[in-house]
Amino acid sequence: MTQDMTNNTADTQANIIDVTAETFMAEVIERSKEIPVLLDFWADWCEPCKNLTPILHSIAEKYPQALILAKVNTEQEQMLAQQMGIQSLPTVALLKDGQIIDNFMGLKPENEIIDWISQHVELETEVKEPLVDNNIQGLIDSGNYEQALSALLEMPAEQAVWQTIEVHLLMNNIDAAQNLFDGLNDLQLKMPEADQAKAKIQLAGVDANDELVALKQQIAQGSVEPAVQGLLLMLQKDTANADIRQLLIASFSLLNDPKLAAQYRRKMGSLLN
Repeated sequence: MTQDMTNNTADTQANIIDVTAETFMAEVIERSKEIPVLLDFWADWCEPCKNLTPILHSIAEKYPQALILAKVNTEQEQMLAQQMGIQSLPTVALLKDGQIIDNFMGLKPENEIIDWISQHVELETEVKEPLVDNNIQGLIDSGNYEQALSALLEMPAEQAVWQTIEVHLLMNNIDAAQNLFDGLNDLQLKMPEADQAKAKIQLAGVDANDELVALKQQIAQGSVEPAVQGLLLMLQKDTANADIRQLLIASFSLLNDPKLAAQYRRKMGSLLN
């Protein structure tokens, strides 16, 4: 009966283990000196435990390089639970360097648990490289936006989203691009493409006068740094020009180099002070 919660496919994960009093020192205390350990005290009779277990499994599967999930069946390991001072179930503790650094009791949703872990552990999500359809990219590069958009609509939305945003912006469909961006999930928002898309949408929304149109187009085409340098020269002559400032701010995130972006932000700041 007590095996119901442990014998499932998730347990084949190398970073999900069952712990006993005999293995606790090696698998939890010593192991936590190498990698953080999420320690779950549960029992088969505990209804919240049955709901929490798949959530913890999901987290362990998402971050296999960041932590280990160690599970203690308190029905079988009553002495260990007593030694650890467990008073209610479920109880989850986080260990690093051989020490418990935090814990919580009861059932929590996955996002809250991830936020809780993130306070102590750097979680790196394994993100798949975005799929770029080269044939569609050829249509985009040749200016066949309608054909490209039709082809993108035939692809799975999650795979096509970045190119679809790009095409909408090239067609000046800023609202459509913004709507797609607003619909991104949490994982997509962590991808570098999300920062690029956000910056491109902001750039597309900037009203440029005749003097700035060429620089705006230059940025949109990928020649960001030369355009930024040109905008800074223009700002030096006209620090009150809101259009120049807005175009500069929109372009910084497209530099693809945080240090370089910070350098140009400081230059902009020094001109405005």
